[in-house]
Amino acid sequence: MELRNPVKEKLLAGQHSIGCWCVSGNPLSAETLAAAGFEWVTVDVEHYPITVAAAADIFRGVQLHGAVPLARLPACDPTWIKRFLDAGALGIILPLVRTVEDVRNAVQWSRFPPLGRRPYGGGRVHFLYGRDEYIAGANQAVLLLVQIETPEAVERLDEILPVEGVDGYFVGPTDLSLSLGLPLPGLPSARRDELVGSLAGRIRAAGRIAATVGASAEQAAQLIQQGFQLVSVASDLSYVQRVAADSVAGLRRRGLM
Repeated sequence: MELRNPVKEKLLAGQHSIGCWCVSGNPLSAETLAAAGFEWVTVDVEHYPITVAAAADIFRGVQLHGAVPLARLPACDPTWIKRFLDAGALGIILPLVRTVEDVRNAVQWSRFPPLGRRPYGGGRVHFLYGRDEYIAGANQAVLLLVQIETPEAVERLDEILPVEGVDGYFVGPTDLSLSLGLPLPGLPSARRDELVGSLAGRIRAAGRIAATVGASAEQAAQLIQQGFQLVSVASDLSYVQRVAADSVAGLRRRGLM
């Protein structure tokens, strides 16, 4: 298999890319998202009980339909980073970064020498791409995104943004709102919306990819207008929940439940 990341190529060319989250941990669910046409699918390992083995199965199904497999990891930690990259993730999102040292560590642990200190142990990527091909091309192919979701990261953003080796920054509006005492996404808040929009502008001005989450196609369009390039639209479970709730409501209106 050729080692390339069309989503990263698209983003670096200044275009936007739309994807979805897999939080169920179900490979068939993730494959369905990819088959529907989403350009990437992110496996959320931070908040959901998804193992490395389950993620590897998800990556297979996602790639089968031409989408790019990404993973949000439990922490900015070298063990998590190498295991999910070795399992085949072509992009990682690292949560709860607070300092410039955290960002530098993210680069060191996710990039092969000379850019970083990532070790090579084979893993699934060995059989997908071959050892020499993967070592030679992974630094360019793997999308590295660091989350901006804490007050500390916002305060130190001018120090964080110039760190070489990071492709972009993922603004986490929910945790950012929680930590700042602002209304959560879905509730009106001019201050939150202004902050999120300003972060997109600062990230793009630094020559980095700006990423975030949306809850609908309409919201994704608004976020792209604000300057975000990589935007998600809901998750597999949110789609199931939405359709199931609509079906139950329709049945109740007809007196069938």
